[in-house]
Amino acid sequence: MIKSGLWLLVLSIAANHSIYAQKTKSDSTLETFIIKASNNETDPYKSTLSHNYISRSTMIRSQGNTFINTLEQLPGISSINTGAGISKPVIRGLSLNRVIVNEYGIKQEGQQWGIDHGLEIDQYNVDRVEVVKGPVCVLYGSDGIGGAINILQPTIPDMDTLNAEVTTTYKSNNNLIGGSVKITNRHNRRYMVGRVSYQDYESYKVPATQFEYNGYILPIYNNRLKNTGGNELSFSLLNGLDTKWGKSSIYVSGYFLKAGFFTGAFGVPRAYQLNDDGKYRNIAFPRQEINHIKAIWNTTAHVLNGIITTDIGYQLNNRQELSSAHAHGYAPPPEGNLAMGLILSTVSGRSQYTRKVTDRTNNTAGITAQYQHNVRDGYEFLIPSYSSFQGGIFNYTTYDITSRTTIAAGIRVDLATQNAMATYVARYDSTGQQTGTTKRSERIEKKYNSLSGSVGISHSINENVKLKINTGSAYRIPVIAELAANGVHHGTFRHEMGDVTLNAERGYLFDFGYYYHKKKLKIDFTPFVNYFTNYIYLSPSAKFSLLPDAGQIYQYREGESVFQGFESVIEYAPTNNTYLKSAIEYVNNLNFDTELPLPFTPPFSWLTEIGYQPEMKTKKTSDFLISVAGHYFAPQNRVDRNEKTTDGYFLVNASASISYKISGHKLSLYFQLRNATNRRYINNMSRYRILNLPEQGINTQVVLRLEI
Repeated sequence: MIKSGLWLLVLSIAANHSIYAQKTKSDSTLETFIIKASNNETDPYKSTLSHNYISRSTMIRSQGNTFINTLEQLPGISSINTGAGISKPVIRGLSLNRVIVNEYGIKQEGQQWGIDHGLEIDQYNVDRVEVVKGPVCVLYGSDGIGGAINILQPTIPDMDTLNAEVTTTYKSNNNLIGGSVKITNRHNRRYMVGRVSYQDYESYKVPATQFEYNGYILPIYNNRLKNTGGNELSFSLLNGLDTKWGKSSIYVSGYFLKAGFFTGAFGVPRAYQLNDDGKYRNIAFPRQEINHIKAIWNTTAHVLNGIITTDIGYQLNNRQELSSAHAHGYAPPPEGNLAMGLILSTVSGRSQYTRKVTDRTNNTAGITAQYQHNVRDGYEFLIPSYSSFQGGIFNYTTYDITSRTTIAAGIRVDLATQNAMATYVARYDSTGQQTGTTKRSERIEKKYNSLSGSVGISHSINENVKLKINTGSAYRIPVIAELAANGVHHGTFRHEMGDVTLNAERGYLFDFGYYYHKKKLKIDFTPFVNYFTNYIYLSPSAKFSLLPDAGQIYQYREGESVFQGFESVIEYAPTNNTYLKSAIEYVNNLNFDTELPLPFTPPFSWLTEIGYQPEMKTKKTSDFLISVAGHYFAPQNRVDRNEKTTDGYFLVNASASISYKISGHKLSLYFQLRNATNRRYINNMSRYRILNLPEQGINTQVVLRLEI
């Protein structure tokens, strides 16, 4: 493993691949940012970690189908998708409970172990995002093996102001109509930020009239994937107080999603299910309905010659998967259409104290805690009801050895418990009479403890060249699905079975960074190696399930594995008005037990982009930017057992934006053209790949934003 990682590092440097850089003229490209030991922004060159930042205007200009799809413009970030409205983040090939998403300091909790479970975030409501890659478990907790995505609070409004923002969106492929209204107000020290958003979309179109599944050719009528429409409603209200001693705020939000699954994604697809009914906005069965309520209290106080930051949050996630009722075996047909219901309540908190110990030393000490209670419902069984607790304490110190060299080190201790009762389901004979019960999951009473650490160094060779090296240990307790799942996970076409004997996952992470930043040329290059002694994964067994439409039984197992690769971007500004950008990302992994790759590994990709931003001759017009990009995705032939390979493809995208000043207000227009050649392709990171279903065809997107 070590040799393979070193060879990757040597070969990558020799190839002179480079990572990402920032553009000084505008935020049309992604800015670099750094980790925050507190809510205060600090010098990016004092961080030893790999960091990226996206501003509000960049988020709007590059808006994807979901918040996570928008983040895919960053190298090393990809997503696992289910249709056009559901996606989950992947960082350097790691996903599910290995990636943390924090909103205002509180970790988003919404059954993220499920591959078809999206992220309950309103992307209209995201003003600033930072992505941290590398060994971040010490600061963010045991789930931060892949990294952390931090949604930061909006900028506090100016004194005694009242402003409004109206945003509308249209997407041609699925006739999406969306809009969002934001109001900000500040009077003296008190401020308020409120937002309401809504979008509704039809079943999306693909450049295909048929698809092949299990040897059968099935139709796609009118180029639309039936029942892939949906709608999304969200609201949020932030009330805050900004004083000399610090600031405090209360944030309340609600997110409500209703989205269809492709007819045939549950069970085996059949031709009669795919007949076109012409009701493209109709959301029939199967579908999912999600209600997510969140309340967060954030406080930052300047006391004891330092800063104390406290974040406390409560979340209620109600997820329902609905489908037409059907009997299992000899059991009578169930009542209602709730196939699986999961109600998750989460209370979490974090408090940390940051202070400048000496002129060269900064220290952050903190404590985190989280309690969860999950209740299952519905006529299908996948995981049992359970409760869990996780708590940790950490200390993180940075020390400036010289003006050019900074070293950072941290240590963390975690404790966790999990409890679940054994679950029994009724058993029936051939006459439909109940004859007893069958145990579907074991009783769980588990305790965990761990010690994690990290060390990093950042060194400026000169004013243009900087090096960073980080290494650390990672720790993750297995989720209940990995321990106790025993049922059909629809859309994956398999019976998933947990293993109560699984141990906590342990990994060792290495991250290297080379950064060359000059006025017109910026080169970053970040290779990595992540080694796991007992990586938890799903493995196909030799048994087939007795449940209908379940197929093969997949068993959760643990084994030695390694992830290695790099992100690489070079950006050059030949003139004050143009930029050229080339971004490469690559992930290679191996399960040493099976000698096969792990599933859902992102393919090698290469993005090339050219942008032009001319000087405006009138003060009423600004922010004019046009760009054209070509994105190549290589074939992915390194797949796990029973996982489909995918062919390579090349996508052409274009965008343009401009702003006008009208009577003291600002009107901005953003235009995107995605998949301009209407290319038919299979996305290796799509859950619908198992059905050989292509991705969205050509898509025109128009966004109008009026700032009042």
